[in-house]
Amino acid sequence: FPRYQIGESLMTDTYWTFRRLGFLEKLKESPFVRKYSVQFANSKGKESRPFYFFEAVHHESAVTWQITRAEFDHMLINHAAEQGAVVHQGVLVKQVLFEGDRAVGVEVQMQDGTREKFFARVVVDATGQAAMLSNKFRWRVRDPKLKKAVLYSYFKDAHREPDLNGGATLVLRTEPGSGGWYWEIP
Repeated sequence: FPRYQIGESLMTDTYWTFRRLGFLEKLKESPFVRKYSVQFANSKGKESRPFYFFEAVHHESAVTWQITRAEFDHMLINHAAEQGAVVHQGVLVKQVLFEGDRAVGVEVQMQDGTREKFFARVVVDATGQAAMLSNKFRWRVRDPKLKKAVLYSYFKDAHREPDLNGGATLVLRTEPGSGGWYWEIP
């Protein structure tokens, strides 16, 4: 870490998880853009008014962040280590270890090529699109109607709205009937 991943627009409910993990204060002190709302635009460019989270939730959890994944992931793994987690970087998970139908650990290939087993009360499949467990157990079901593709780009000096709207996610529809959409995240 850090390693490149496309950025993220966090949801407000992540507040509670970050608070439970003791990570919330670090996010509050971070340079990440604060997100107070989401806004929508139709295929002709007509924009809705912003949907401010604080209009529905009267709590400080009604704000979240637009994060840069590499920086965020680095902060999160460092926080985990500060809390006592043993962190191994540069290892490759080869398999999840089970006792019956319960995941109890992982077997990894270390940087030197040797293999080691690690056991835990909780095992999380954080393999992302590789979906290690979904593929192993054939849980992944593709929606034949969804036919999705992902493109992304970064823009320098793009205009941002002032004040509360500066961190908003803008979701835009493409041609009517196409089912297409995209979003702009500051």
